[in-house]
Amino acid sequence: MFLELRNELHSFYLHGDAERSKAFADKCFAIMNSRFQDGMSVTAQKCLQYDVICEEFEPVVFRHTPYFYETGVLTSLSDGARKAKGHGFIQANGWVYSRNQYLFVDQDEALYRLRLAQAAEKLYLICGPYNDTSQHFNFNCRPFLQKGLKGIYEEACAELAFAKAENEREFLCAVCHGMQVMRKMAEKFAAKAEAMLKAEKDTSCRKNLSLIASTAKRVPWEAPQNFYEALATLAFLRTVMGSLEGVGPNTFGRIDKDLFPFYHSDIENGILTPDAAYTLICQFLLIWDCHYDHDMIMEGYADHELENTYTLGGCDDNGLPLCNDLTLMFLRATREEKIIFPKIKCRFSKSSPKEYFDGINRSIINGTSTVLLQNDDATIPALLRAGRPISEARDYYISGCWDISTNQEKSDRGSYLNLLKPFEFSLHNLKDKMDAVGIHFECFDGCSDFHELYKKVLRNCELLLDAKLDVQRRGGQIFHKVDRFPIFSSTLEGCLKKHADFTVKGAKYSDDYQLIFGLPNIVDSLMAIKTLVYDTKKYTLDEFFTAVRANWEGYEDMRIEATKCSGWGDGSEESCALANRFNNDLFAIFQNKTGCYGGQVHMGHLTYTEIRFWGDVTLATPDGRKNGEYFSQGLTPSRLKRIPCVNDVINSMATLDPSTMAANSVVNIILPSKIPLDRCEGFLRAAAGTAIQSLQLNCTTKEELLDAQKHPEKYPDLIVRVTGFSAKFTSLSKEWQDEVISRNFYD
Repeated sequence: MFLELRNELHSFYLHGDAERSKAFADKCFAIMNSRFQDGMSVTAQKCLQYDVICEEFEPVVFRHTPYFYETGVLTSLSDGARKAKGHGFIQANGWVYSRNQYLFVDQDEALYRLRLAQAAEKLYLICGPYNDTSQHFNFNCRPFLQKGLKGIYEEACAELAFAKAENEREFLCAVCHGMQVMRKMAEKFAAKAEAMLKAEKDTSCRKNLSLIASTAKRVPWEAPQNFYEALATLAFLRTVMGSLEGVGPNTFGRIDKDLFPFYHSDIENGILTPDAAYTLICQFLLIWDCHYDHDMIMEGYADHELENTYTLGGCDDNGLPLCNDLTLMFLRATREEKIIFPKIKCRFSKSSPKEYFDGINRSIINGTSTVLLQNDDATIPALLRAGRPISEARDYYISGCWDISTNQEKSDRGSYLNLLKPFEFSLHNLKDKMDAVGIHFECFDGCSDFHELYKKVLRNCELLLDAKLDVQRRGGQIFHKVDRFPIFSSTLEGCLKKHADFTVKGAKYSDDYQLIFGLPNIVDSLMAIKTLVYDTKKYTLDEFFTAVRANWEGYEDMRIEATKCSGWGDGSEESCALANRFNNDLFAIFQNKTGCYGGQVHMGHLTYTEIRFWGDVTLATPDGRKNGEYFSQGLTPSRLKRIPCVNDVINSMATLDPSTMAANSVVNIILPSKIPLDRCEGFLRAAAGTAIQSLQLNCTTKEELLDAQKHPEKYPDLIVRVTGFSAKFTSLSKEWQDEVISRNFYD
């Protein structure tokens, strides 16, 4: 369906978008540089960036959709982040940041060199110099749906009367200015549609253009009044905010919850039919899904990542399961139109209704896995323990890949901490690398018992955490001198009342979220050492370490013994106890730290494509893993442990305390293809009773994937959850296909 719309969108997005964006950026940079004045504040620079982009952009209006959103400022793969993905140039929305980013280096060159050295050794990831400066921006659309740009403008104007300092007044004025700029941009869309109407003959296209021409004059300056206008507001804001701010607004939030009042009112008043609403939903999803070629080969770090998401389901404000007509329509549209982006985040719990589970699972069991399942029964307790009130905990959504987001903060969610690196440095005695990164981990040689070894592992984890927090704390405090985000900040709870941008702690919370990886591999390694060295005493510690340091070459029998020791996910009492102990001890360490911005430090267990790329450069580990082999993703059991029954994984996950993981955790599970809906539902209800938070569920078989490698033409619609995104299996490179095939397949 919607063939004409698909063709129109593909014609625009798949041809010449990089050249178009680069030419626009060059033009705008020249104008902005000519208007720049010495002494201009960062906020004033941002307002200048707003103005020039607004003046120079030419709106792109598509004839076969009623939505107005495309500015032509960004490349097709860009979510708003200033660097053109896959092309390397800075887009027009990155002018302010590019002028001032030198400050991150100049403030302390030695610190910056240290940060680069630590990152080069894969100790951690920061999506920016010291802060997450362009990605994972959980844009809060609700204020625009509730009161429009005008309402935010009026609120900021009212706050000016209470501003006590010039920087407060400047921020509030910038918010007002941003709202007016977006109003002008919407009006340009209206004018473009009116001009196109003069030559348009097609009846359906004339209807779309007429709707845009009349709507864009009012919305989103005025709050939307019906379901179409609400969807149009979301479409406009995503692209326009990204085009102006230079960051990726990567979520539409809780779309079924927020849009249902508009839908219900329209249905009640006879303005809309369910079929018409469904058509609007399909068109809305297609304008994002057609940004890229689903068949392009994925080889790099995030080739198929568009960072565009929305959340369905969960619970309402009273804690009751939420599943309405829109919930089911979005699931149906994704299934029928084979939508991969936007990514769907489906909140679920033990009490979720069957029709909701069935709506999710119809795609999954048939091998089109585009859904991330987020467990309310594990996530809400984690948010409560993190100090969030029940109203906020119930209202969370998932943005980016796995980011537990609320409307009260902007957090650095792409912030990884690689616990396997201190483990590797200590085990392999990499003292030269310790000198290079300025962290001297305790080596494991000579440990007289398991308790001593375990304590060293834990201390090394803390050393790494302290080092990362120290670097971010010392280097990240000048973010506000590099860039400001008045439009984005205006929607975060606290910023308007505090008269402050989020970069100067205007939001309600300023917490840190450190996403660790390595728990499964470390637990399995410790279990192997404990079993083979300290319990059975089959090998001395020196003999065992010699084998690992030799990459197991000449010690294959010992390696196989290591892989056969009890390990994470097998359901054994001993492995579960050790994993629980390790997780709780890590949590205790995190609880005692102060974050980079003065708030709490929360932990989670997440890994993106680093399971391959960082695994490639990590030496052998005692669990039987060889040099360069894959890491486990998040809390997913190691693929070295061939655990046949998924019940063992469920039982293992039930032993962990989910409230310790406020930064979220992820688990990959592959079940057989085409299992009955009831069985898939039963599995999810069982998973809801565990510490599983983000569940990436695929339903396929190894035989099916191997056949798809050989005969891709037979599997044009086989979609797998790769990591933080889904992709057609046939579009994955051989290396990525092999990674998926190497995972555990459960009965």
